[in-house]
Amino acid sequence: MAHDNARAIDRRGLMRVSGVGLASAALGLPFARAASAQGAACVEDTLDKIKRTGVFALGARQSTPPYGYLDAQNNWVGFATDIARAIHANLEKELKAKVELKYVPVTSQTRIPLLQNGTIDMEAGATVVTRSRIKVVDFTVAHFLTSTEAIVRADSAIKTLADLAGKRVGVPLGGLEEALYRGLNQSGRLKPAVTLVAFPDHPQGFTALGTGTIDAYSSDGPILFSLKAKAADPAQWRIFDPAANVFLQAFPIRPESSRFKSIANLTIVEAFAGGEWDRLYDKYFGPHGVAPFEKTDALATLALMNAWPAE
Repeated sequence: MAHDNARAIDRRGLMRVSGVGLASAALGLPFARAASAQGAACVEDTLDKIKRTGVFALGARQSTPPYGYLDAQNNWVGFATDIARAIHANLEKELKAKVELKYVPVTSQTRIPLLQNGTIDMEAGATVVTRSRIKVVDFTVAHFLTSTEAIVRADSAIKTLADLAGKRVGVPLGGLEEALYRGLNQSGRLKPAVTLVAFPDHPQGFTALGTGTIDAYSSDGPILFSLKAKAADPAQWRIFDPAANVFLQAFPIRPESSRFKSIANLTIVEAFAGGEWDRLYDKYFGPHGVAPFEKTDALATLALMNAWPAE
């Protein structure tokens, strides 16, 4: 398939970058952030907050499979949600106390504000590490790597980035896709410019595509594969990679929380090193998962680089 060929050829040369550069990206380094000494001195480490309250408030996704969603039994599940549960278990081990795991529903719009105001202690979803976000929040070690893709009707003439020019493209409200396509419009890569239509959640965007309100819906690749897999007739839909970007996903946390971050990071690293990450990948992204998604070479490299040695 054309989509598979794009994966094999591309990922924007990630496998050709220097080992040092890819290692830095895989480790999520450097995550420098400007903060005044006065402000840092009065910030409570998230670990201390959890110990004081006895609650780990997790920002979780209700309708973003495979990363986070409510299943048929109304249970919080998903690739990112399961990793976050492992972090919760290690928090209890560190504190030697029972800690309540409180799920707080978040969206692309609310995740950062709820983290900043203390409503949640960490968000588990499909949040991309960006230069603007790192100015206001911190991030754990990256747990995933993917790119922005697009879903269209199978018989659509839209097959490449250039074919999106002049079309109505749906994007998730508050996601990085809006900035991506605005930049492509402004740079002249898309002429005539695409018309962006933002939706509060992915199911609404996919519904709009089905009714013809938009010509394509664009988001993180695995999310689109999940939408296709759940469609009444998956064969009616086609997904392609416009080769516009590649990005890391990680869990946002509050700044100045180094002790909490260490626990979260080690949990993620141990998941890579011990095979749990691969098990979860097969569960959610494998042939029988909610979002069948081929493991790319770049993803395999991320897993290798984040499987830190024990000593």
